[in-house]
Amino acid sequence: MNEPSTTALIPRLHLFELLDQDWYPRTLRDLGTDYLHTVSEKTGAFDAATDVLARGLRASGSQELLDLGSGGSGPLPRLCRLLESEHGLKPRVVLSDLFPTANAAERARAHGVDYLERPVDATRVPPELRGMRTLFNALHHFRPEQARQVLADAQERNVPFAAFEIMRRTPAGILGMLPVPLMVWLFTPLIRPLTPLRLLLTYVLPVAPLASLWDGLVSAIRAHRPEELRAMTASMAREGYTWEVGEIKRRGKPTVTYVLGLPASGR
Repeated sequence: MNEPSTTALIPRLHLFELLDQDWYPRTLRDLGTDYLHTVSEKTGAFDAATDVLARGLRASGSQELLDLGSGGSGPLPRLCRLLESEHGLKPRVVLSDLFPTANAAERARAHGVDYLERPVDATRVPPELRGMRTLFNALHHFRPEQARQVLADAQERNVPFAAFEIMRRTPAGILGMLPVPLMVWLFTPLIRPLTPLRLLLTYVLPVAPLASLWDGLVSAIRAHRPEELRAMTASMAREGYTWEVGEIKRRGKPTVTYVLGLPASGR
């Protein structure tokens, strides 16, 4: 009953995120992406995505998985372990990003995951990059028309697609970003490599906590709501490819909004 008023109360505003800017210094970018990876890995925030991922992989007819907008490598190394233990699937994962980083590449390979060190635009994925496509907490980086282009590109290639978001454009979702500086302070000791510069820019000069707070608040305000994603996918409907939008949750973990696209053979 409160959904319509919540939507009117918080319109989607496409403010700028620091991690989206090509001018943002690589050192500061690493602070943000490394933190996001560590949080997702240690907390299992995206564990609920496992079953949806399994459905998409089975629909793909292969064990290839291409992640877009991977940042610091995200939750896929952890989710691969869950896919194997819960579904008997061992996908070959390739991570990619518009702004690839050396730290993320090194970390991914330590987990047995490939990382492309050349930029990959999620709206125009090179045709030689095959497999099911995924995005984790990345769809909100795109304006609605760009997000539709990301989805349309997968549909045109007839490959399975799944996007997962824990950001929520609700009062609770926005207020939930306020403890982010504390989270950065708590999780930084778990980040590798733990360099003197990272410690300086976290605990002495609070650059990392404040930058992550800003990006977290903007991410919540940018988030696409489920009803908006349903309208977007409904406008793309065509025979031979189906779209599904929903919310999933595991006990003790945040609710995850997902968009799943499946070719007809994967129904």
